[in-house]
Amino acid sequence: MADALRTDLPGIGRYRRLSAVDVPDPKLTTVERFTRSRWLWTSVVVLLVGVFALVRLRLILTADVKTDAGTVPGLNTDALWQAAGYAFPTLVVWSLLFLAVDRWRPQRWLLWALALFWGGSIAAYGSIIVNSWAAERLAIDQNGNQLAGARAAVFIAPFVEELFKATVLFVVAFLDRRRLTSMLSLVSLAGLSAIGFAFSENIVYYARAIVYGSMTASTGDVAAAIAQLVQMRGLWTSFGHPLFTSMTAMGLAFGLRSRAKVVRVVGPVAGYLTAALLHMSFNTVAGLFPDNAQKMVYLTVALPVLFSLAVYAVLQVFREGRVIRNRLSDYVMAGWMPATYPQLFSRLRHRGRMLALSPWWGNVLATYRLQRAVSELAYLRDQITRGTIDAAGLWRERELLDSIHTLRAAGALDDARGLRPYWKKRTPAFEQSWQPPSYPGPAGLGGQFPARGAIAAPVPTPHAVPAPVAAQVAGPPPALAERPQPDRVGAEQPHAAPVGAEQPHAAPVGARPPAAAPRHEQPAPVPVQAPLGSPQASSPVDPRWGPPKV
Repeated sequence: MADALRTDLPGIGRYRRLSAVDVPDPKLTTVERFTRSRWLWTSVVVLLVGVFALVRLRLILTADVKTDAGTVPGLNTDALWQAAGYAFPTLVVWSLLFLAVDRWRPQRWLLWALALFWGGSIAAYGSIIVNSWAAERLAIDQNGNQLAGARAAVFIAPFVEELFKATVLFVVAFLDRRRLTSMLSLVSLAGLSAIGFAFSENIVYYARAIVYGSMTASTGDVAAAIAQLVQMRGLWTSFGHPLFTSMTAMGLAFGLRSRAKVVRVVGPVAGYLTAALLHMSFNTVAGLFPDNAQKMVYLTVALPVLFSLAVYAVLQVFREGRVIRNRLSDYVMAGWMPATYPQLFSRLRHRGRMLALSPWWGNVLATYRLQRAVSELAYLRDQITRGTIDAAGLWRERELLDSIHTLRAAGALDDARGLRPYWKKRTPAFEQSWQPPSYPGPAGLGGQFPARGAIAAPVPTPHAVPAPVAAQVAGPPPALAERPQPDRVGAEQPHAAPVGAEQPHAAPVGARPPAAAPRHEQPAPVPVQAPLGSPQASSPVDPRWGPPKV
């Protein structure tokens, strides 16, 4: 395990890739990461193959077919576009539903688009080719028996269609297993692939009904027949393909989350066989049973199975929340994560509130990335405790912890409790260029007084400090410094004069007073009124308080 934390060992990149914990090299530039991404080239290949499949599928469907009874006309462009309009609402509703299922750590939009495009193009083209070939073989073997087509729909189509629809799941698991963090992720991708397949299949059924009704005069009300077909396939039985393919996804999820090798092999196979069996039962009832029996099977079998799967999906959502809360608590006990994270990131309402309030109280992109990193860290910890990922997971664990701290510093909102959105007030133009005054000053922190430590030495002004006071700045003589100084000229001394000393009031009448000795006390200053904001008003030496003591 100690060697697993080293990055200078030979072959360490392949080791991490096989352990499904590889990440792009941070030394590479953005262009190099883009060109070396395996998903880029996978998307290019799937896109090219899918476009080829759609072109071939259109050529097959629009071509006329010659039979012993005559020529069966192909599907025209107008019928295909009209049928696509009928099938589009079903595609939108089920796509949004499966996108909403994967909420704890949603897949990237590229995987969602690949799954949907795969089911509507590659899976549909491969299924129609194999099913047509199998139906021809059965018709030849049965010498034109009318039941040959029904037998192909019952015994051939379920296995072929479920295999093509589920292939995209195995491709994702083979290329990047760490993206399939939970069962909900697999069910979401499987449902998108299935609804894409159903979209193409519904277009074919609706277009055939439109062309047949427009070319046959004895069909009656064509619009009512098409509306009934759209209601049956687009509403009441629209859950069929997503339900079947979800069984394969659940089996694959059990295999990926298990440590036993037997379960890893048996789980996907069992899920695929379950999906094919359900599909076979559905085709058998739809092709061989009368309408009353179909309604009975629909109410007693199909709807209960669908309801059970919906309840299981809801319970799985709560279970995934408990898994995230329990695994994040491990990092809280280790002191690597705040104590509020397990509670906040394991509930969808708190996560949604973070994203909703991040435009006001944080950064939207950083908040979204933070939620993804925390969820991936919880699922990684769960896989480490299960034993499905070895010591290579410690690399990814440290990288995710470092990413969480970086995103928090970048403004990610990780606690939205008690926060509310607010309207940002527009700042007037004159306030945008206004700068606060510097102290000391009339409007500064000290008002008219200097701030403490704001000046280094007093700077006297000529009109505020008289000449005698300026001479006293250096300090009074020692003889005068020891006795108290009067507050003003001519004030009485606070202490009594010595005995025998001549009192100032005992001088003879008319006598001329002696010349006064030069005094060093501060004369009464004359207040000087200076304009507000002038240099004199904000001078660090105030004449009312005298010069500062040095």
